Amino acid sequence: MFNQVIDTIQEGKKQVVNTFVKDESFKSELIKLVDAQTKFAKGSVQSTLDIAQAFVKNASNAFYKKA
Repeated sequence: MFNQVIDTIQEGKKQVVNTFVKDESFKSELIKLVDAQTKFAKGSVQSTLDIAQAFVKNASNAFYKKA
């Protein structure tokens, strides 16, 4: 779900670059930047989800401790 939102936003950025930037070398550098932002955003979301999942697992184990 989050990756779809990230991809949608980043594709919008690429469309703006492709529409308004005429210099090909500058355009390719901006596209590389958008791709790097995409990779970072997806990694950040995944890290956050992993932390939340670990927290829920540990909290559940502590709360429902087996006797």
